[in-house]
Amino acid sequence: MAKSWRSYEVFIVVLMFFVYGFVFMDRLSIVFLFPLIAPALHMSHTQIGLSVSILSICWAISSYVFASISDAVGNKKWMLIVVVLCFSLASVITGLAATVGMLLFARALMGVMEGPVLPLTQATVIAESRPERRGFNIGVVQSATALLGSVVTPFVVVAIAEAWGWREAFYLIALPGVVAAFILMRWMREPALQGEHLEASAHRFSLQEYGRVFQHRNTWLCMVMAIGFMSWLFAFSTFAPTYLVEADHFTPVQASWIMSVLGLGSFVWGILLPWWSDRIGRKPVMLLASALATFSPLAFAYVHSGWGGLAVLAFFLSFAQGYAPLFLSVIPGESIPRRFVATAMSAIVLVGEIFGGTMVPTLAGALSDHYSLNAPFWLAAAGSCLVFLASLGLLETAPRKLARRSNVSTLGA
Repeated sequence: MAKSWRSYEVFIVVLMFFVYGFVFMDRLSIVFLFPLIAPALHMSHTQIGLSVSILSICWAISSYVFASISDAVGNKKWMLIVVVLCFSLASVITGLAATVGMLLFARALMGVMEGPVLPLTQATVIAESRPERRGFNIGVVQSATALLGSVVTPFVVVAIAEAWGWREAFYLIALPGVVAAFILMRWMREPALQGEHLEASAHRFSLQEYGRVFQHRNTWLCMVMAIGFMSWLFAFSTFAPTYLVEADHFTPVQASWIMSVLGLGSFVWGILLPWWSDRIGRKPVMLLASALATFSPLAFAYVHSGWGGLAVLAFFLSFAQGYAPLFLSVIPGESIPRRFVATAMSAIVLVGEIFGGTMVPTLAGALSDHYSLNAPFWLAAAGSCLVFLASLGLLETAPRKLARRSNVSTLGA
């Protein structure tokens, strides 16, 4: 029985890795295609930022609403299947856009459909993971944003766009999500609340109980970290490909190589840092990684070596994607009762997407149009610095480190 359960644990981690990765393939594909889309639709930098912002605000609201509903009704499997199919459809609609207005509508629809995926996949992994592997498993799943979203996607969408056109890239990038939905339908089971009493598992909490989500200091600190991280992510990733083409005069293919190496570094750190946090604690890893991640946007803005040298530098400065799984999933999942986890995660995403994912890209685009192409990178650096400051107040949650503290206290007594 134990072996069977562990096999399913591995299966669900791999499956959620691909589901979450396909979300970011669809979400980030437009970033790597902006050098082709912007001239075709006559988009300014402000409109580029707005197209990212509108997805973020819809993502934020949708994430909180649907994740809270899933906690209340206790059904995550079928909600996940429906949203995966719908965000794949939204990718197709993006490819059909003939005007900036149509493009914004398609991105808004994609935000509504993709919003619930993060809390649903991460709550599923937490429910099916052994405590000693929780950080590692969450790190593996969230590293999909780097490997599939930032490494694979630039190669795939740019190659398709150059061969057939940018619209065809959106059509083809929708297919993996459809396949994933059918796998979910066939083999996924409704996640149980592992580690909680049976009566708690069956409990459907009332509106009055939502307050428990916000009674822990870590929930509020993770909200602040979400603002900082998403400022880093969207100010940096939205404008980096365009900057590399317009300011450094790389070709779209060379820019895609640099962004892919950045994504590869994010994938590596996205697994190593959560794994390391299982051993030494969540807080020290958050402090170290957020401090180092502050410098990656500034390197893009001020280091003008060849594309190969810049790619190598990007690999070693892509720490932000490594600390993201900790404050988005692991720390809230270990700080509050398990049955509130999807709601807590979605609340953190809601705040981060509204202030970091919605406001910052549009602000970065406006500053880029009116002042300097370097402006988005300074905003990104400030975002990761904010994560570092918030990390100073974290309460440690890693089970292994807490157990060591308990043993030390017992021996001292």
